[in-house]
Amino acid sequence: MTRITSAKLPKLAPDTIRRERLSCWLGDHADFPLRFLAAPSGSGKTTALVSYAQDPRNAAFYLALEPQTGAASLSARICDVLGIEHAPNATSLLTALAEVGRCELLIDEADRTTPDARELLRRLVIEAPENVTFAFAARSRDLIDTTRLVSLGLTAMLGADRLAFTVDEAARFVEAARAKVGDRREIARLVNDTDGWAFALCSAVRDAASAGRPLEHAVEGWRRSNARLIKRFLDEILAEEDPAIAAAARRLFEGSAIGETTLDVLEQRGLFVRYTEGSYQPYRAISRLTRSLAAAAPSSVLAPFSVSLFGSPEAKIDGHTIEWVRRRDAHLFAFIAMQPQGRAGRKEIIEAFWPRADRQLASQSLRSACSTLRRALAAVVGYGQLAHYVSFGDEIALNLELFTIDARRARAHVTDADAAWLRGDVNVAREHAEAVLRIARRSFLNGDVPPALRDVAVLLDEGIVRARRYAEREVITAALAAG
Repeated sequence: MTRITSAKLPKLAPDTIRRERLSCWLGDHADFPLRFLAAPSGSGKTTALVSYAQDPRNAAFYLALEPQTGAASLSARICDVLGIEHAPNATSLLTALAEVGRCELLIDEADRTTPDARELLRRLVIEAPENVTFAFAARSRDLIDTTRLVSLGLTAMLGADRLAFTVDEAARFVEAARAKVGDRREIARLVNDTDGWAFALCSAVRDAASAGRPLEHAVEGWRRSNARLIKRFLDEILAEEDPAIAAAARRLFEGSAIGETTLDVLEQRGLFVRYTEGSYQPYRAISRLTRSLAAAAPSSVLAPFSVSLFGSPEAKIDGHTIEWVRRRDAHLFAFIAMQPQGRAGRKEIIEAFWPRADRQLASQSLRSACSTLRRALAAVVGYGQLAHYVSFGDEIALNLELFTIDARRARAHVTDADAAWLRGDVNVAREHAEAVLRIARRSFLNGDVPPALRDVAVLLDEGIVRARRYAEREVITAALAAG
């Protein structure tokens, strides 16, 4: 078996947060021949791939392509990153890949390739041995015959909407950037005003934090003070496009009406257009770039819940606190909130809370608990808005875009701290560790942990212990000295 060498990964910003759901998606779909991340520039594709590759549990190797990369150059880059002899042609490369063992090739900027390189990418997806899988990141979904590959079950797609920051992720980033937050609704407005687009959201938060300004109106302030930078960013991207497409994009960003056919092309090409609620819309952060957002009416968005699970479980929205009817209702809510996707099936909940009860009685108990939970939530948001926050079907599911949950943020910071420590980024590990310790000032559920949540509590406690260690000056000094 050919020995695979380690490849140097690009640096990420010190305040980068680990977006667990993206890493989970990449891991959950690792057996697909291709995972295709297709979204506009600045959507977080590179960060997602690099974060995934940093995890030592993944046999993942990252490479980013330069403009006009041809087939020969692409083949050479693949061989270099895997530490194998250069293959003179595609057939030889496919043969060599069969000998490298299980690995994942993460190819960034994949649409910066020439036609012969794109043909090689297509062949790799279809013909590569099963021990090697791929992830491509590109602006355009037209990179290869994506529709056909998806229909054949060979490709899993991750688009701009799923790459967009959720409210919970935005809250964690705001903490990492140490930006000032007043009302938690400011974070929901931030996500709304940026469409969750990582470039705009992170830039606006960093701009506000560095200037010492509050988060409110962060996007407006960033746009006003960085208009030239944003325009240069767009110009560099549009310079690589067909002149007619680039001209249409510029007209759209300046507020001109554009035909739906052209809008569809722009959306397909990843040129900052979203298809949402049956219509095409340019990204808010660059829409009418020459006009100020200051005159725009405030965005009408749903307020998010702020959930505290360290200490007595509490959920607030707009100053109103959920009144738990029973202790178990709060525990059931906490159980669902701490699931990987904020959702749990009814059978799973029954096994967690009523493991030895008669099935019929347990089902009735769960229905009663759901009814009580529904009433408690509706009492603060109204039944008309309830479906936006939580669904009660075969699964009980929270819309995590509308919940900021302290224990989830702490768990994510622990993961970031662990990953940074493993790769030797001691200062980054300390930053995340300190964030954990700021959040987890009290014990999980005030120590009143039901059996259904004991595993969660144990993992949180273990993570907090590691965070304390990462934050200790003596440990940091020794790690830096060891080098």
